[in-house]
Order: sequence, then C-alpha cells, then structure tokens
Amino acid sequence: MKRRIVTVAAVVLCAIALEPGFSAAPDNDWELKRRRGGIEAYLRDYPGTELKEFRGVMYVRGIRLSSMVATFDDTSSYTRWMHNCTLSGLLKYFNVHERITYTVTHAPWPARDRDTVVYSRMTQNPDDLSVTIEITGWPDYVPKKKGRVRIPMMKALWTFRPLESGEVMVTYQTVTNPGGPLPLWLLNLSVIDLPFYTMEKFRSVAAERRYASAIYRVISEPVNTMMSAKAKAG
Repeated sequence: MKRRIVTVAAVVLCAIALEPGFSAAPDNDWELKRRRGGIEAYLRDYPGTELKEFRGVMYVRGIRLSSMVATFDDTSSYTRWMHNCTLSGLLKYFNVHERITYTVTHAPWPARDRDTVVYSRMTQNPDDLSVTIEITGWPDYVPKKKGRVRIPMMKALWTFRPLESGEVMVTYQTVTNPGGPLPLWLLNLSVIDLPFYTMEKFRSVAAERRYASAIYRVISEPVNTMMSAKAKAG
C-alpha cells in the first residue's frame, strides 16, 4: 500500500512539473543555435540552474500522428533513433498512454555511460488534435547499475501538431542534468547534439513502413491526413 501511494504521488508530481510552459522562463528568450536539414535548434538558460534547455522544431509531411505515436510505443526502436542510445527496455506498461522505460546512452571516454529511468504520459488535445508526450525522470525507480551514471534529472516534451497545410509541426523540448563529472566539451555536445540528432533519426524511423500503417483508437487523425491516406489506398 505504501509503495502504491508513493507511485501515485509521483505521477501527480510529474503531471504538475510538465504542465504547458515547461519552465518558468519566458517563451521569447530562445537563442537559435543550429539550422540544418529542416530542423531549427534553440537553447536557453534553465531557471535556477546552470543547465541549458533545448528546443528543436521541424515540419514533416506524409507521417501520420499514429505513426509517430507507434514509434514511441515500440520501446525496442529507441536504440535506432535516440542518439547514442545503446540499450532500451520497458520497465512498466500502464496503458497506451503511460509507461516507465529504461535507456542507456553511450558517452565517449573518459566519461561513463549514462542511464535514464523515465515516466512518460501521452495525451491528445481534442481541439487542435496535437499529441503531447510528457517525459520526466524517475531516477530512483530501480537500483543504480554498476559502471553507469544514473541521470538525476531529466524532463522532455514532444509535441506533434497537425497544420492546415498537411504538415505536422514536431517540437522537442528537453533539459537534462547528466550527473557526475563531464568534460566541458562533452557537456556542450550533449546539450545540443544528442537531441538534435535524435530528431533527425526520429523523422526517418517514424516514416518507415512498419509504423506507417499503425492505428490507435485513442488517436484522432486530421481530416486532410485521412483523405490523403484514402487517396493513396485508392
């Protein structure tokens, strides 16, 4: 009973921590750091810390919302699109909306590999059909692993927003405390390179045939997407 109460309390805290806005910083202080391959990457200071917060934006066409959700739903795919991810596993599956996952990220010498335990929650806005996947670290959910550094704090927010043009605006926002000592050059790379290349790879994997036909009853597709899919089938 005590464990159940702690778990429920943690879920509530996760939901509060990841309400829209993500942090207390104003939304106009992002600095463009990279523009390449249709992806724009921004950084800003994370309030109350020395950490940097990342936001990436890209527009995709021909990839359904369900296809992107299916990519997340397939935990085994994470090693293919999460940059430098060498191991991924499902620790607890609540339902299609909620889960707890474990991943390992390779860090070049002299740093040690990082592992992460996160809780994720998927929702869809009935008004604009945008899908949001909110992710927050649960570092104490399982014991620490020998030879790996457990990431003590991590927040991320993926948003898939369908547009009238038929494109989907994909936004990835994240802030991470990598834990333990890291060389400055490696820390700087991890702040922008890891999430940037993750977006590039996610776009490619989500477009694959295995996810293209995915259907989720809990996900509503925009009308223009459904018409396009029927036209291709016809």
